[in-house]
Amino acid sequence: MATNHWRTFPRWMLEEHENDLRLNAQLSTGRAAEVTAQLQHDPTLMRVLLTLLGNPNTALSTRIGIGVVMEDLAGSDLLKQHIALLGQLSQHQDISIRADACYYLGLSGDRRAIPFLQTCLQDRDLEVQEVATDALQSLNI
Repeated sequence: MATNHWRTFPRWMLEEHENDLRLNAQLSTGRAAEVTAQLQHDPTLMRVLLTLLGNPNTALSTRIGIGVVMEDLAGSDLLKQHIALLGQLSQHQDISIRADACYYLGLSGDRRAIPFLQTCLQDRDLEVQEVATDALQSLNI
């Protein structure tokens, strides 16, 4: 007799997982413009995008798609609203995640990113330091 364990999950958990799978599929197949449009329609999806960014197991193709979306969102209120979360990611264990977070903090165009980026100037990895330096320069610091 089959048991439907998925029925015991709260609805929000299923929806979050569904969003994660959908965004991952779109990003990994070169459909970043679709994700950008969805984020503009439903800003709550930004947390899903940043969760993918913060997962070291996220595929390179998805990471490239995330970069395209973030560049589309450069200077937007949506990106600025997530500076604190990007700041947390700038302290992640994974070097690539730290470097990406620094780059996206620079794309925000918001001075609230400065303390996070200044901290990254002391990172143990040279790449992270360089990205943080470039991001600070883009903020005219």
